[in-house]
Amino acid sequence: MPTKWGSDMGGDLTRSEFLKLMGITAAGVALLPGEQILQGLLAPDDAAAAVASRFPALSVAKGHSLNANHIAAITRTALNNLGGMGRFVHKGDVVVVKPNLYGARAPAAACTTNPTVVATVVRECFKAGAKQVKVMDRPVAGTGAQASCFQMSGIGPAAKAAGATVLLMSDSRFKSYAIARGKRIKSLHLYPDIVNADVLIDVPIAKNHGGEQVSLACKNLMGCTSEPGAMHNAGNSQAIPDLVSFLKPDLCVMDAIRVRVSGGPGDTDPSGIRLKYTVVAGADPIAIDAYGAKNFLGMNPRNVAQLINGSKMGLGQIDLSKVSVQKASL
Repeated sequence: MPTKWGSDMGGDLTRSEFLKLMGITAAGVALLPGEQILQGLLAPDDAAAAVASRFPALSVAKGHSLNANHIAAITRTALNNLGGMGRFVHKGDVVVVKPNLYGARAPAAACTTNPTVVATVVRECFKAGAKQVKVMDRPVAGTGAQASCFQMSGIGPAAKAAGATVLLMSDSRFKSYAIARGKRIKSLHLYPDIVNADVLIDVPIAKNHGGEQVSLACKNLMGCTSEPGAMHNAGNSQAIPDLVSFLKPDLCVMDAIRVRVSGGPGDTDPSGIRLKYTVVAGADPIAIDAYGAKNFLGMNPRNVAQLINGSKMGLGQIDLSKVSVQKASL
Protein backbone atom coordinates (compact mmCIF):
# COMPACT_ATOMS: atom_id res chain seq x y z
CA MET A 1 0.00 0.00 0.00
CA PRO A 2 1.40 3.44 -0.82
CA THR A 3 2.83 5.29 2.15
CA LYS A 4 0.40 7.85 3.56
CA TRP A 5 1.17 11.05 5.44
CA GLY A 6 -1.48 12.63 7.64
CA SER A 7 -3.33 15.74 6.54
CA ASP A 8 -6.05 17.97 7.94
CA MET A 9 -7.19 18.88 4.44
CA GLY A 10 -9.82 16.19 3.95
CA GLY A 11 -7.42 13.35 3.09
CA ASP A 12 -3.90 11.94 3.27
CA LEU A 13 -0.74 12.90 1.45
CA THR A 14 0.18 9.92 -0.69
CA ARG A 15 3.64 8.70 -1.53
CA SER A 16 3.33 10.08 -5.05
CA GLU A 17 2.19 13.49 -3.86
CA PHE A 18 4.91 13.55 -1.20
CA LEU A 19 7.50 12.89 -3.89
CA LYS A 20 6.08 15.72 -5.97
CA LEU A 21 6.59 17.97 -2.99
CA MET A 22 10.27 17.12 -3.24
CA GLY A 23 10.53 19.43 -6.22
CA ILE A 24 8.29 18.26 -9.08
CA THR A 25 5.86 20.79 -10.47
CA ALA A 26 2.12 20.32 -10.94
CA ALA A 27 0.13 22.23 -13.55
CA GLY A 28 3.08 24.60 -13.92
CA VAL A 29 3.09 25.55 -10.22
CA ALA A 30 6.37 25.09 -8.35
CA LEU A 31 5.71 23.14 -5.17
CA LEU A 32 8.00 25.13 -2.93
CA PRO A 33 6.84 23.40 0.27
CA GLY A 34 8.92 20.39 -0.87
CA GLU A 35 12.10 22.38 -0.47
CA GLN A 36 11.01 23.38 3.00
CA ILE A 37 10.46 19.70 3.94
CA LEU A 38 13.97 18.87 2.80
CA GLN A 39 15.31 21.65 5.00
CA GLY A 40 13.26 20.47 7.98
CA LEU A 41 11.20 23.65 7.99
CA LEU A 42 7.84 22.14 7.06
CA ALA A 43 6.21 18.89 8.15
CA PRO A 44 4.67 16.63 5.46
CA ASP A 45 1.11 17.23 6.72
CA ASP A 46 1.65 21.01 6.53
CA ALA A 47 3.00 20.58 3.02
CA ALA A 48 -0.12 18.62 2.08
CA ALA A 49 -2.21 21.51 3.34
CA ALA A 50 -0.14 23.94 1.28
CA VAL A 51 -0.72 21.90 -1.88
CA ALA A 52 -4.42 21.35 -1.21
CA SER A 53 -4.97 25.06 -0.66
CA ARG A 54 -3.95 25.73 -4.27
CA PHE A 55 -6.78 23.66 -5.74
CA PRO A 56 -10.49 22.99 -5.16
CA ALA A 57 -11.46 19.86 -3.26
CA LEU A 58 -13.76 18.87 -6.12
CA SER A 59 -13.67 19.73 -9.79
CA VAL A 60 -16.94 19.39 -11.72
CA ALA A 61 -17.02 19.57 -15.52
CA LYS A 62 -20.32 19.44 -17.41
CA GLY A 63 -20.81 19.04 -21.12
CA HIS A 64 -23.74 18.52 -23.45
CA SER A 65 -23.03 15.55 -25.72
CA LEU A 66 -22.35 11.80 -25.75
CA ASN A 67 -19.74 12.26 -28.46
CA ALA A 68 -16.57 10.44 -27.39
CA ASN A 69 -14.29 13.41 -28.12
CA HIS A 70 -16.55 15.63 -26.05
CA ILE A 71 -16.59 13.16 -23.14
CA ALA A 72 -12.80 13.07 -23.26
CA ALA A 73 -12.73 16.88 -23.12
CA ILE A 74 -15.09 16.87 -20.13
CA THR A 75 -12.83 14.41 -18.32
CA ARG A 76 -9.66 16.38 -19.07
CA THR A 77 -11.30 19.60 -17.89
CA ALA A 78 -12.30 18.02 -14.59
CA LEU A 79 -8.73 16.81 -14.08
CA ASN A 80 -7.04 20.02 -15.21
CA ASN A 81 -9.13 22.18 -12.88
CA LEU A 82 -8.07 19.93 -10.00
CA GLY A 83 -4.44 20.66 -10.76
CA GLY A 84 -3.88 18.13 -13.53
CA MET A 85 -2.94 14.47 -13.40
CA GLY A 86 0.63 15.53 -12.64
CA ARG A 87 -0.56 16.40 -9.15
CA PHE A 88 -1.17 12.70 -8.49
CA VAL A 89 1.01 10.74 -10.91
CA HIS A 90 4.72 11.26 -11.47
CA LYS A 91 7.39 9.76 -13.67
CA GLY A 92 7.90 6.04 -13.15
CA ASP A 93 4.69 5.38 -11.22
CA VAL A 94 2.74 2.16 -11.59
CA VAL A 95 -0.90 3.21 -11.57
CA VAL A 96 -4.03 1.12 -11.06
CA VAL A 97 -7.27 2.48 -12.51
CA LYS A 98 -10.32 0.84 -10.93
CA PRO A 99 -13.50 1.29 -13.00
CA ASN A 100 -16.92 -0.06 -12.10
CA LEU A 101 -17.34 -3.14 -14.27
CA TYR A 102 -20.60 -4.51 -12.93
CA GLY A 103 -20.98 -7.19 -15.57
CA ALA A 104 -21.62 -7.76 -19.26
CA ARG A 105 -23.42 -4.46 -19.86
CA ALA A 106 -23.10 -2.01 -22.73
CA PRO A 107 -22.22 1.62 -21.83
CA ALA A 108 -25.75 2.75 -22.66
CA ALA A 109 -27.09 0.69 -19.73
CA ALA A 110 -25.35 3.02 -17.24
CA CYS A 111 -24.16 0.12 -15.09
CA THR A 112 -20.47 0.35 -15.93
CA THR A 113 -18.03 3.25 -16.11
CA ASN A 114 -18.02 5.08 -19.42
CA PRO A 115 -15.11 3.63 -21.46
CA THR A 116 -14.07 7.05 -22.79
CA VAL A 117 -13.72 8.38 -19.23
CA VAL A 118 -11.52 5.39 -18.35
CA ALA A 119 -9.40 5.73 -21.49
CA THR A 120 -8.93 9.47 -20.91
CA VAL A 121 -7.76 8.87 -17.34
CA VAL A 122 -5.27 6.30 -18.66
CA ARG A 123 -3.91 8.70 -21.28
CA GLU A 124 -3.54 11.48 -18.73
CA CYS A 125 -1.58 9.12 -16.46
CA PHE A 126 0.88 8.39 -19.26
CA LYS A 127 1.17 12.09 -20.06
CA ALA A 128 2.10 12.65 -16.41
CA GLY A 129 4.91 10.09 -16.70
CA ALA A 130 3.39 6.81 -15.48
CA LYS A 131 5.51 3.76 -16.29
CA GLN A 132 2.53 1.42 -16.40
CA VAL A 133 -1.23 1.81 -16.04
CA LYS A 134 -3.26 -1.25 -15.09
CA VAL A 135 -7.02 -1.29 -15.52
CA MET A 136 -8.70 -4.01 -13.48
CA ASP A 137 -11.90 -5.03 -11.74
CA ARG A 138 -13.65 -8.14 -10.50
CA PRO A 139 -17.11 -8.18 -12.15
CA VAL A 140 -19.98 -9.85 -10.33
CA ALA A 141 -20.17 -12.24 -13.28
CA GLY A 142 -17.14 -14.04 -11.85
CA THR A 143 -13.60 -14.59 -13.08
CA GLY A 144 -14.63 -16.89 -15.93
CA ALA A 145 -16.77 -14.20 -17.53
CA GLN A 146 -14.51 -11.20 -16.93
CA ALA A 147 -13.21 -11.10 -20.48
CA SER A 148 -16.71 -10.75 -21.90
CA CYS A 149 -17.50 -8.05 -19.33
CA PHE A 150 -14.47 -6.00 -20.36
CA GLN A 151 -15.43 -6.42 -24.01
CA MET A 152 -19.16 -5.71 -23.64
CA SER A 153 -18.63 -2.62 -21.49
CA GLY A 154 -16.14 -1.21 -23.97
CA ILE A 155 -13.66 -0.65 -21.14
CA GLY A 156 -11.25 -3.36 -22.25
CA PRO A 157 -10.77 -2.18 -25.86
CA ALA A 158 -10.74 1.51 -24.87
CA ALA A 159 -8.19 1.01 -22.09
CA LYS A 160 -5.92 -1.08 -24.31
CA ALA A 161 -6.11 1.50 -27.09
CA ALA A 162 -4.97 4.10 -24.54
CA GLY A 163 -1.96 1.95 -23.65
CA ALA A 164 -3.18 0.34 -20.43
CA THR A 165 -2.59 -3.21 -19.32
CA VAL A 166 -6.03 -4.76 -18.83
CA LEU A 167 -5.83 -7.53 -16.22
CA LEU A 168 -8.33 -10.22 -15.41
CA MET A 169 -8.15 -10.77 -11.66
CA SER A 170 -7.23 -14.33 -10.78
CA ASP A 171 -8.81 -15.75 -7.62
CA SER A 172 -5.52 -17.50 -6.82
CA ARG A 173 -3.65 -14.20 -6.54
CA PHE A 174 -5.69 -12.51 -3.82
CA LYS A 175 -3.87 -12.16 -0.48
CA SER A 176 -5.09 -11.50 3.03
CA TYR A 177 -4.40 -8.08 4.49
CA ALA A 178 -5.12 -6.82 8.01
CA ILE A 179 -7.53 -3.87 8.09
CA ALA A 180 -6.02 -2.06 11.06
CA ARG A 181 -8.72 0.60 11.37
CA GLY A 182 -11.61 -1.69 10.55
CA LYS A 183 -14.56 -1.63 12.92
CA ARG A 184 -16.40 -4.59 11.39
CA ILE A 185 -13.83 -5.97 8.96
CA LYS A 186 -10.46 -6.92 10.45
CA SER A 187 -8.97 -8.57 7.37
CA LEU A 188 -9.78 -8.98 3.67
CA HIS A 189 -8.39 -10.79 0.67
CA LEU A 190 -7.33 -8.01 -1.71
CA TYR A 191 -5.53 -7.95 -5.03
CA PRO A 192 -1.80 -7.27 -4.53
CA ASP A 193 -1.47 -5.23 -7.74
CA ILE A 194 -3.94 -2.75 -6.29
CA VAL A 195 -2.50 -2.71 -2.77
CA ASN A 196 1.05 -2.23 -4.04
CA ALA A 197 0.33 0.33 -6.75
CA ASP A 198 2.10 3.67 -6.49
CA VAL A 199 -1.17 5.40 -7.34
CA LEU A 200 -4.76 4.12 -7.11
CA ILE A 201 -7.37 5.95 -9.19
CA ASP A 202 -10.99 5.10 -8.44
CA VAL A 203 -13.23 5.64 -11.50
CA PRO A 204 -16.83 4.76 -10.61
CA ILE A 205 -20.06 5.46 -12.43
CA ALA A 206 -22.72 7.31 -10.45
CA LYS A 207 -25.68 5.02 -9.80
CA ASN A 208 -28.13 4.06 -7.11
CA HIS A 209 -27.94 0.71 -5.33
CA GLY A 210 -30.93 -1.23 -4.11
CA GLY A 211 -29.14 -2.52 -1.01
CA GLU A 212 -26.59 0.17 -0.21
CA GLN A 213 -28.43 3.29 -1.43
CA VAL A 214 -25.55 4.48 -3.61
CA SER A 215 -22.82 2.90 -5.70
CA LEU A 216 -20.17 5.59 -6.07
CA ALA A 217 -16.45 5.87 -5.31
CA CYS A 218 -16.42 4.12 -1.93
CA LYS A 219 -18.66 1.23 -2.98
CA ASN A 220 -16.62 0.78 -6.17
CA LEU A 221 -13.65 -0.42 -4.12
CA MET A 222 -15.51 -3.64 -3.30
CA GLY A 223 -14.27 -4.86 -6.67
CA CYS A 224 -10.78 -5.01 -5.15
CA THR A 225 -11.65 -7.94 -2.87
CA SER A 226 -12.54 -11.57 -3.46
CA GLU A 227 -14.76 -11.47 -0.37
CA PRO A 228 -17.73 -9.20 -1.10
CA GLY A 229 -19.89 -11.76 0.70
CA ALA A 230 -17.92 -11.25 3.91
CA MET A 231 -18.46 -7.52 3.59
CA HIS A 232 -22.18 -7.97 3.03
CA ASN A 233 -22.39 -10.25 6.06
CA ALA A 234 -20.55 -7.70 8.20
CA GLY A 235 -22.87 -4.93 7.03
CA ASN A 236 -21.68 -2.85 4.09
CA SER A 237 -22.58 0.45 5.72
CA GLN A 238 -19.53 -0.06 7.94
CA ALA A 239 -17.58 -2.63 5.92
CA ILE A 240 -17.21 -0.24 2.98
CA PRO A 241 -15.64 2.53 5.11
CA ASP A 242 -13.43 -0.12 6.71
CA LEU A 243 -12.15 -1.07 3.25
CA VAL A 244 -11.65 2.59 2.29
CA SER A 245 -9.61 3.13 5.47
CA PHE A 246 -7.04 0.66 4.12
CA LEU A 247 -7.37 1.21 0.37
CA LYS A 248 -8.08 4.92 0.17
CA PRO A 249 -7.75 6.13 -3.43
CA ASP A 250 -5.24 8.80 -4.37
CA LEU A 251 -7.74 10.22 -6.86
CA CYS A 252 -11.41 9.65 -7.67
CA VAL A 253 -12.87 10.44 -11.10
CA MET A 254 -16.64 9.96 -11.08
CA ASP A 255 -18.40 9.27 -14.35
CA ALA A 256 -21.80 10.98 -14.35
CA ILE A 257 -22.20 11.11 -18.11
CA ARG A 258 -25.12 8.73 -17.77
CA VAL A 259 -26.48 8.30 -14.24
CA ARG A 260 -28.59 5.34 -13.18
CA VAL A 261 -31.09 6.76 -10.70
CA SER A 262 -33.12 3.55 -10.33
CA GLY A 263 -32.58 -0.13 -10.96
CA GLY A 264 -28.98 -0.03 -9.78
CA PRO A 265 -26.55 -1.56 -9.73
CA GLY A 266 -27.23 -3.79 -12.72
CA ASP A 267 -30.64 -3.21 -14.32
CA THR A 268 -30.75 -2.31 -18.01
CA ASP A 269 -34.10 -0.49 -17.98
CA PRO A 270 -33.52 2.81 -19.83
CA SER A 271 -36.21 4.57 -17.79
CA GLY A 272 -33.82 4.60 -14.82
CA ILE A 273 -31.15 6.59 -16.65
CA ARG A 274 -30.59 10.35 -16.62
CA LEU A 275 -28.14 12.14 -18.90
CA LYS A 276 -25.93 14.48 -16.85
CA TYR A 277 -22.88 14.76 -19.15
CA THR A 278 -20.70 15.37 -16.08
CA VAL A 279 -17.38 14.21 -14.65
CA VAL A 280 -16.35 14.97 -11.05
CA ALA A 281 -12.76 14.65 -9.83
CA GLY A 282 -11.34 14.88 -6.32
CA ALA A 283 -9.04 13.24 -3.81
CA ASP A 284 -11.68 12.90 -1.06
CA PRO A 285 -13.87 9.81 -1.63
CA ILE A 286 -16.44 10.86 0.98
CA ALA A 287 -16.82 14.36 -0.46
CA ILE A 288 -17.08 13.11 -4.02
CA ASP A 289 -19.72 10.55 -2.97
CA ALA A 290 -21.60 13.18 -0.99
CA TYR A 291 -21.63 15.39 -4.08
CA GLY A 292 -22.79 12.52 -6.27
CA ALA A 293 -25.50 11.43 -3.85
CA LYS A 294 -26.93 14.94 -3.61
CA ASN A 295 -26.56 16.22 -7.14
CA PHE A 296 -27.07 13.09 -9.23
CA LEU A 297 -29.20 10.78 -7.09
CA GLY A 298 -31.24 13.32 -5.12
CA MET A 299 -30.17 11.95 -1.73
CA ASN A 300 -29.09 13.76 1.40
CA PRO A 301 -25.54 12.49 2.07
CA ARG A 302 -26.29 12.47 5.80
CA ASN A 303 -28.93 9.83 5.13
CA VAL A 304 -26.44 7.49 3.42
CA ALA A 305 -25.06 5.15 6.07
CA GLN A 306 -21.76 4.29 4.39
CA LEU A 307 -20.93 8.00 4.04
CA ILE A 308 -21.93 8.80 7.61
CA ASN A 309 -19.67 6.04 8.93
CA GLY A 310 -16.83 7.02 6.61
CA SER A 311 -17.06 10.59 7.81
CA LYS A 312 -17.00 9.48 11.44
CA MET A 313 -13.79 7.54 10.69
CA GLY A 314 -12.17 10.68 9.32
CA LEU A 315 -12.01 9.38 5.76
CA GLY A 316 -13.36 12.57 4.22
CA GLN A 317 -15.77 15.47 4.40
CA ILE A 318 -19.51 14.75 4.20
CA ASP A 319 -20.56 18.38 4.76
CA LEU A 320 -20.61 19.88 1.27
CA SER A 321 -20.79 23.41 2.71
CA LYS A 322 -17.17 22.86 3.76
CA VAL A 323 -16.04 21.52 0.40
CA SER A 324 -14.60 23.84 -2.24
CA VAL A 325 -15.99 23.08 -5.69
CA GLN A 326 -14.84 24.46 -9.04
CA LYS A 327 -17.35 24.07 -11.87
CA ALA A 328 -16.85 24.31 -15.60
CA SER A 329 -19.24 24.01 -18.53
CA LEU A 330 -18.20 22.90 -21.98
